[in-house]
Amino acid sequence: MRTTDWRLPIYNYDESDVMEYYDIPSRYDIPSDPETVTTTKAGEVFYSDLNRIVLYYKDAEISEEYTKVGYFDATEEFVSAVENNPVLENWGNQIALISDGK
Repeated sequence: MRTTDWRLPIYNYDESDVMEYYDIPSRYDIPSDPETVTTTKAGEVFYSDLNRIVLYYKDAEISEEYTKVGYFDATEEFVSAVENNPVLENWGNQIALISDGK
């Protein structure tokens, strides 16, 4: 699966104020080379085990095992949509365009 120009629906869980995630169907094989990540910048995109893509829309201090896969534009509009536009109670979804930064 190419990591350029993904368009993913993003699911927001209300307990996080710095990231969103998307569970990739198991039919996709995502290359994995995890490293310990302790800080992230807004716009960084990572792969984690269980075929999950994680998008950080705010800077954060964390301790996770991730493979970096790309970037997205963490605009004020994106953050506002994540924080203020739930589709289901306690959950929401939006569409994000992910690029490898090239």
